[in-house]
Amino acid sequence: MACPEEILSFWELVKESFRKECAVEIFNLWYNDITPVDYQAEGENLIFSATSEFKLKYLTEKYKPLIEHRFSTLIGMDLHISFVCKAPNTSVEELKKRISPAESAAAPVESIPAESNAENIQRAKYTFDNFIVGEANKFARAACWKVANNPYTEWNPLFLYGPSGVGKTHLMCAVINELRRQNPNIRVVYIKGDDFINDMIKCIANSTMETFRARYRSCDVLLIDDIQFIAGKEATQMEVFNTFQTLFDDGKQIILASDRPPKDINPLEERLRSRFEQGLLADINPPDLELRVAILRKKAETLDIDLPDDVLTFLAENLRSNIRQIEGAIKKLAAKSLVEGRMISMELAKDCITDLRGETEPLNVTIDKIFAAVFKKFGIQKEELVGKKRNKEIANPRHICVFLIREITEMSYPNISKIFDRDHATVMASIEVVKKRISSDPVYAMDIETLRKEICGNQ
Repeated sequence: MACPEEILSFWELVKESFRKECAVEIFNLWYNDITPVDYQAEGENLIFSATSEFKLKYLTEKYKPLIEHRFSTLIGMDLHISFVCKAPNTSVEELKKRISPAESAAAPVESIPAESNAENIQRAKYTFDNFIVGEANKFARAACWKVANNPYTEWNPLFLYGPSGVGKTHLMCAVINELRRQNPNIRVVYIKGDDFINDMIKCIANSTMETFRARYRSCDVLLIDDIQFIAGKEATQMEVFNTFQTLFDDGKQIILASDRPPKDINPLEERLRSRFEQGLLADINPPDLELRVAILRKKAETLDIDLPDDVLTFLAENLRSNIRQIEGAIKKLAAKSLVEGRMISMELAKDCITDLRGETEPLNVTIDKIFAAVFKKFGIQKEELVGKKRNKEIANPRHICVFLIREITEMSYPNISKIFDRDHATVMASIEVVKKRISSDPVYAMDIETLRKEICGNQ
């Protein structure tokens, strides 16, 4: 079953217009996942097949008017759109007979030039507005915002560092987008460390090093991502040093990003290390619980999916590595729900995160380790810790157990409350009791730290 080639061509043109203006996830989940299967010329009805009954509701309510309007404005055709899961059994020959030559020629297809640089399209979606701020990244975000609005000042170079997937590249691209918004003529060069090395090797082989040097030393702003890749590469380090010095002396802005601070990039020439450290070092840490919740909420909003509170909390508590892991989970959850026609639930969420956790320990295993460590130190069984007794011999280990669960797993207060069958306020009070004693009793603080290391290892 198929649609006439003319209609398919029109749809590709309409689809391309949506591709250029919406997030990749939205495009793939909605516009790129439906297929024209029948065109009824008499009533100008275009029927699309969807991948699930569950998806029909969203398509009909939200995307049907958008697609109809786009056909009207872009192609000049007032079509009526509908969606089915199983397309009618209409052959290509039958459909072609229903379209008259006049109708076929009514809306000629004009070619739309494709973006020549796919990486630029990808980078364009990273802005300060869609960067979600939390305790783990607010300093780095503020530093990048200041540099984007006041380049060439005292924060030169700006050196961002933190583990993979915490938002360093997003912030660098946000700086680029803001700089270009304020000054479209600004000369910006962004490159990853390994690409810089490969470019240099290629230019050496082709005897075009002057071109290489001109490329990187004539810009207004140079951004090198993953600068740690130059470690141990003497010739590359010399080029980076000379490029750095030329730009710095000319008052140009330099922004660098790495998975570690300059002091931990080894082997690295000392003169280069000192220059990396002479501006501002801004670290970005893995997202804490609150930031993970905010990221999940925002991503669900972007994908237009309804994420129940219990699923939101479950994902935030169990996915603790980095932002890419969190985004991957919500995309997979949305896709699985739509493709399989299943409502988003705890069961579906658990199915989705199994292969995304990597080597991250399951939350329930960590909690069991905490109870075991507390039992080993105090001789109090889990049943007593979660029970109703309030005597001192049990209350202190219980406070410590609650504190360690919150600190190590970042589990929400309501979920900790469920474990101990107590209210939210009681859990918070237990945590405060431990915090106050840690600050006033060094021996107690050492005991807590010893327990934490026993549970987590020496990390």
